[in-house]
Amino acid sequence: MTNRTSSPSIWFDLWMEGCTNSLLLFETMAAVPIVVNARMPMIGAAALDPLTGNWTELHKMVAEKTEVFLQAGLSITRDMQAIGSEMLRSSRSAKGAAASSARIRHHAIGAAGRALAPIHAAATGNASRLQAQR
Repeated sequence: MTNRTSSPSIWFDLWMEGCTNSLLLFETMAAVPIVVNARMPMIGAAALDPLTGNWTELHKMVAEKTEVFLQAGLSITRDMQAIGSEMLRSSRSAKGAAASSARIRHHAIGAAGRALAPIHAAATGNASRLQAQR
């Protein structure tokens, strides 16, 4: 979920989160072809002549993908664990139940955006960096 305060209406939160996630997804999708078009010739050149390949970039690519998707997976795991824990917690009052519901809503609504954030950061960062190198 974004860093704004939660509104009283779940529908507004859902709409705002959907808009934010759509923007992150669109920016990620726009960055991917830039990164692929910059890296595919590097991969081909390294395959044809391993001694002159850009191994720094190629190693970075593999390590970065591993790290980014690990972060995304951990983010989803944390949100699902928090939802499960919150669902098992008993509440003795209406106020406690409402607070618990708000915490569940926060984790459920924001899970996709938090998981996409590291992928978005890596893809858009690489696109900017690789475009500047041209």
